[in-house]
Amino acid sequence: MSSLLHSVRIPLLVLLYQGLVVVANVGFKRSAGSTTATAFLAWQALGNLAGFLSVLTYTALLRWLPIHVAVGLTMGLGFASVQVFTAWLIFHEPIGWSKWLGTALVVLGITLIAGGR
Repeated sequence: MSSLLHSVRIPLLVLLYQGLVVVANVGFKRSAGSTTATAFLAWQALGNLAGFLSVLTYTALLRWLPIHVAVGLTMGLGFASVQVFTAWLIFHEPIGWSKWLGTALVVLGITLIAGGR
């Protein structure tokens, strides 16, 4: 069990980070559209909590990855996650072909960085 956990820990941390970034951005977007102070603060609290947990997850990744790889995996994939999951799937914002191409290039670049670690 320990070797299995060892082999999947980095992908799991990267996925956890991506999920937390999506939750944080959803919280901030909902907060921006809030009509009451209570809703504004509740969404802010969720966004900030998810953001804080994402920083802890990033710190854990730094334990096993060089910083240049960890930054690419978290920040680059974070951009792609927010673009696809938050903007397109959750908020149904239109994303043109040039943004899809840019997102694909970011993911390709991250793959090259992570593969050459």
